[in-house]
Amino acid sequence: MSFYREEFQGRKQNFTIRNALDTDASAVIRYMGFVDRETTFLAREPGEFEKSYPLHREQAFLKECAEKENILFLLAFSQEGELAATCSCSYQTEKQRYRHRGELSISVRKEFWHQGLGRRLMEIQEAWCKRQNVCKLCLQVDTSNTPALGLYLRLGFEVEGILRREARMADGSYRDLYVMGKFLDE
Repeated sequence: MSFYREEFQGRKQNFTIRNALDTDASAVIRYMGFVDRETTFLAREPGEFEKSYPLHREQAFLKECAEKENILFLLAFSQEGELAATCSCSYQTEKQRYRHRGELSISVRKEFWHQGLGRRLMEIQEAWCKRQNVCKLCLQVDTSNTPALGLYLRLGFEVEGILRREARMADGSYRDLYVMGKFLDE
């Protein structure tokens, strides 16, 4: 179990970054419903998260995250106590061939973009991965998500491939995703 807590000074305000706890389940459900409505770059259509993760299921998931050694699930809260961002990273423990790879996912509410919060969350995850002997970080990003893509490139991630028509939107259109990676042992 990895515990983390930090007060982070963003460009416009302070944030508290800490581990997700099972008691955060209702806040996470509200947050995911909100970010799924404000952007089309995440993996779900609006309302899908709430349907898939009722309170008891989200509580169990967050409790499991807090107890496992191979996942670090972070939440960032604004000064007012609003959930501003989430960032998780996990690695395989069942398949030794993939033990060296961390899978990263992140979301930041638009209201809190351009404050350095996404960068800081990813830096924390990278440091945690190094302590866990994870030597490659991986993520997927919508090819149209230029703000996120720019951040990932600035942090040293490289495009390793394209998943064509990987996401099908509600209107029937398709989106491509970049598969990106960063080697931490170079």
